Amino acid sequence: MENNPQPLAFTHVWSAAPNAVKLRINRNLMRLGDTRRYDSPAATGDSPLARALFAIKGVITVELEGAAVTVVMDDNSDWDAIMERVPGVITEQFESGEPAVKTETPSAGAKRHKFGFKQVESRSREEQMEIVKNLLDQEINPAVAAHGGFFTLLDVKDNNVYVQLGGGCQGCGMADVTLKQGVEQRMREVLPEMASLIDTTDHAAGSNPYYSPGK
Repeated sequence: MENNPQPLAFTHVWSAAPNAVKLRINRNLMRLGDTRRYDSPAATGDSPLARALFAIKGVITVELEGAAVTVVMDDNSDWDAIMERVPGVITEQFESGEPAVKTETPSAGAKRHKFGFKQVESRSREEQMEIVKNLLDQEINPAVAAHGGFFTLLDVKDNNVYVQLGGGCQGCGMADVTLKQGVEQRMREVLPEMASLIDTTDHAAGSNPYYSPGK
């Protein structure tokens, strides 16, 4: 783990998995682009952090990536109790000086500079469109459908993704927050070369009068 004089900080980010909470950390757990998934305590031999998180009753899956941790809980867990403990367990792991993952191997297909940063391969517009469309169809829209909303992909141009919000998302007072703090962060995970996520929706025409566009 890296040395950093700043205290640990945690930010909740988008996760479409049921009963899952994803926390982004202001430190690197592993090299950027690397990921690990652990579905049982027995599988955590290379990860002291994952093993420590499984010690929390109710945790059934742990996913680690460059600077984020996702914890999945069983249906009968006390959500609040678990989430009170997760940041503390992560903090203790950092303070111990022991790495989150003892042995790291590069993600398949990833190319790296000598400093360890992931090199993003250039992709065609068609490939980018397919990636974004799959994300919307498989994760984003099923999640926002509970609120009667949906996202439509309009175009990908010069690494900018253009979307339009419909249903309950059009004119919703939380549309900007959902877009910037949830969808945009998740989209950058599958499309790291994305420059901007642009909302083309006419929210003034929506049914929710409380929409206030972000600055």
